[in-house]
Amino acid sequence: MPDVVPQGEGEAGSAVSNEISGGFFFNMVVQGRDIQVHLPLEITPALSGLPPASPAFTGRDRQVEELLDLLEPGKEPLQAVLIAAVAGLAGVGKTELAVQTAARALKRPGWFPGGVLFVDMFGYDTERRVSPERALDGLLRALGIPKEHIPAELQDRSRLYRSVLAAFADQNRRILVIVDNVFTAEQARPLLPTDGATGALLTSRHTLDLDARLHDLDALDEDDSVELLRQVLLQARGPADTRVDKDPEHAAAIARLCGGLPLALRIAAALLADAPTRPLSSVVRALEAAHARLDRLRRENQGVRAAFDLSYQHLSNDHTRLFRLLPLNVGPDLSTDSAAHLADTDQARTEEMLQDLARAHLIEHGRTWGRWRLHDLVRLYADELGHQHAHADHRDAAEYRLHRHYVMTSRAARSHIIAKERLTPLREPASSSFPGLSEAIKWFDEEYSNLTAMVTAAPARGRAVTATVLAGFAAPYLRRELHLKDLLAIAETVKNLSLKRADTPSRLGMTLLMVSYELDRAHYKLDAVNLLMDAVEFFRECEKPAAEAMSIAEIRHHLLGIHRWGALSKTCALRLLRLIVAHPHCVDPKHEEQKNVRSRTCWCRLCWKWRIAEANKNLQRKGHNDLLVHGLPGALP
Repeated sequence: MPDVVPQGEGEAGSAVSNEISGGFFFNMVVQGRDIQVHLPLEITPALSGLPPASPAFTGRDRQVEELLDLLEPGKEPLQAVLIAAVAGLAGVGKTELAVQTAARALKRPGWFPGGVLFVDMFGYDTERRVSPERALDGLLRALGIPKEHIPAELQDRSRLYRSVLAAFADQNRRILVIVDNVFTAEQARPLLPTDGATGALLTSRHTLDLDARLHDLDALDEDDSVELLRQVLLQARGPADTRVDKDPEHAAAIARLCGGLPLALRIAAALLADAPTRPLSSVVRALEAAHARLDRLRRENQGVRAAFDLSYQHLSNDHTRLFRLLPLNVGPDLSTDSAAHLADTDQARTEEMLQDLARAHLIEHGRTWGRWRLHDLVRLYADELGHQHAHADHRDAAEYRLHRHYVMTSRAARSHIIAKERLTPLREPASSSFPGLSEAIKWFDEEYSNLTAMVTAAPARGRAVTATVLAGFAAPYLRRELHLKDLLAIAETVKNLSLKRADTPSRLGMTLLMVSYELDRAHYKLDAVNLLMDAVEFFRECEKPAAEAMSIAEIRHHLLGIHRWGALSKTCALRLLRLIVAHPHCVDPKHEEQKNVRSRTCWCRLCWKWRIAEANKNLQRKGHNDLLVHGLPGALP
């Protein structure tokens, strides 16, 4: 029978400390606020419950070392942080990181001679979620406490548990505690040690409010993703399986399609292991279909969609709606302001919801504060849900609000660039968002990737007007800041829109004129001429002679600066010939003799390359004998 010895007796409310010796624990000993436990030698706790660490583990060396540094014993009190909380997206490898770290820590002499306690809280599975009371019951039993001496109340169980951990630490039998898959801080807090010596690792999809060092775990980069594929196949099929080494291009494609998410990569590798003759290219083709990718990243009871479902089901209605709308922004990230327009809520409430989604690791913080992004697979998941709830979410209206926001804001920002470069006053008062040029440029710096993505994607989404208008407003910035690849991308989109006549002739003509101006200033003169020829036709169709004349004048200007005639396609050259025949002043300005000589040189180059005889015949028929080309192959004698 153990002895219960009161350490202090006195007035009501004074602290009571219970010291226990012997091999059993009674409920009565936890009635005081403090408990001191003397462990007998005969207690044999079950402290080897750590799940096996996977042989396939890569790309996390830095994170493991950071966690080990926190758990290292013998540090000064001010440096000691013995509880670490690892948070991240579902399937990013939080549990594996904790297990790998624990396995290495246990091998280091003197670190955790008492062993390890591991408990999976199943926090995101509503059917299997473990309460703190139930978890403590299992932990106390693992520590050697008979079930009949485990208190019934949560507070009492937690106090006894912490006292036992402290007693182990006092006897140099320090224990490492791992609390995996936690949903809320309330679920985890009673399980965390408080003695300042016992170490603890905690994992959650949420960033929890605990007295712990926080670690956010990101997806793997492409090289580490490929290495994980190789390791999983090696583990499953042995060194004879060299598919990853022999086909690095498709291995990298699988890594990209999986977004570096370890769960997705392991499933893809398992699918390859199931069929040793299956080429990597087959998996790539299966995953390239975005609408089916989540379905194909599933094997037996593991699946990416199922993992995401467990996080999604705990969101409120407002949060789920915002989450489902976020993929409507087709660019790499979006601002809080853009999200507020998307959701039709004020910025304060929108920021609050975005923070909640980020804490749940369903979205990520962007490159700067106030910007947010989605993992590629989460984007597919959210977009899939968005289409399922399109009517309830008023999805079309949300997309319209977002596009209008980008159009109106880019228009205001562009006006500052135009006013500065052309030394003209602003056509409209400076907006509160952009009191000056620097603020306008800063906004473009943050949003130009979104604008380019929206222009190039909008036509396929039935938003041709958005693409047409945004292209004209974004072009000056793209040229000014030398984002020339993006400038050419929107120019190609506008060209395709004009070929399909996807918008009104007037709007298409004006955008073609605006974009061609920026192409010319970026020294893409042939591309500019190509767009301007379409603009001339559209302005003629909608009977805007002034705009038509302006476009023709721009063509004349661009022709004077062309040096790479060999890059002109035959189709474009013939169109240009016809245009010049119809508008000979394109190459024959009535003033400035120097320009006249250069214009005739341009005309000669064009005729030499493309069907000179036919051109001369057309010119004679039109009565433009002064433009006939002589002395060249195919020309008149």
